[in-house]
Amino acid sequence: MTPGPAPVHPDAVAAAVEPLPHHRAAEFKPRFAAVQQNLQAAFRTAGPVGVLASSGTGAVEAALTNLFAAGDRILVVASGKFGERWGEVAECFGMRVRSVPMSPGEVFGPDEMAEAIAAFRPVQGVVITASETSTGGALDVKALVRAARRVEPEVAIVVDAITAVGAMPVETDKWELDAVCGGSQKAFMVPPGLGFVACSPRGWDRVREARKKPRFYFDLRKYADRAADDQTPFTPATSLILELEAALRALDDAGGIKALEQNAARLARATRAAAAALGLDLLSADAPSSAVTAIRAPRSGMAPDIVAAMRQDHGVYVAGGQGELKPDIFRIGHLGYIDEVDLLGTLATLERVLSGLGHDLQLGTAVAAAAAELDSDG
Repeated sequence: MTPGPAPVHPDAVAAAVEPLPHHRAAEFKPRFAAVQQNLQAAFRTAGPVGVLASSGTGAVEAALTNLFAAGDRILVVASGKFGERWGEVAECFGMRVRSVPMSPGEVFGPDEMAEAIAAFRPVQGVVITASETSTGGALDVKALVRAARRVEPEVAIVVDAITAVGAMPVETDKWELDAVCGGSQKAFMVPPGLGFVACSPRGWDRVREARKKPRFYFDLRKYADRAADDQTPFTPATSLILELEAALRALDDAGGIKALEQNAARLARATRAAAAALGLDLLSADAPSSAVTAIRAPRSGMAPDIVAAMRQDHGVYVAGGQGELKPDIFRIGHLGYIDEVDLLGTLATLERVLSGLGHDLQLGTAVAAAAAELDSDG
């Protein structure tokens, strides 16, 4: 029940033990074509999706190095640990970065975006983390993009959607997002090891522009060109691609990406209802993510004990806080291969753990609140 690596789909587990086709053999091409088609649906794009043998961090690095050059001015919304990381990546490649720090749980809206862009003009790029895994907060990507382009019409937008894709809608083409990044170990229900980059048509134009942008393995032009032939430019992580094919096929059979997003949103609402019933506060109450819920422990310093007891005594894995948040929060993921039975069992376990640690509650309170929310959603 962590926000990643998330549970692996059983069909992906089965695919992991298949004999591997050679990646240049004819039998590989239709399987990779099926992966491309389903990834396009997930990212809501008509263009190719770069499939990289990397984590999501590699996907973001690829997006930055393909869209921008040294000296470009990049505004980074530092919404948490991962938002901060993207500024560090851009600085490594000589980009001029201004980070806009957000306090945990703070809301960053269109007015704040317009103000930040105006104060840093000219701005070539903006990096937005749609779902900040470390805080359980979400940003309204569509509204922020509109606000940024009202001030700087040609600004390029990079979206870290690593925990967002499959948990909330991200419209690559419709919102004219220049690059959207994902990772296999989140809602895609396969193990870590694949990074994804989707680009809108304007994004692909920027990728192919004639500017000095050093890149080789992460050159998205190569991935797009080879995808046209249902291939990859370099030796792929073949076993992971077969697992991804199986997971995406199962997802398609279950109603597609919209059904997956609706499931995550439904479980997130139930989790928030359960926290309220237990008298616990959310870290990002005003703009919560559908991918992960960050819950404040009843008292400071208690969160690591909650995480440890859940895991060691009951075999339920929830995530702790990171950095300065470690003593104070725990996080419950609800993206990918998670259903209401998983969630209700987790909440029942949480009640027992909290009671054992001295929190005053009536057993069954959180489960009842979550079940009522799930029933209200049908």
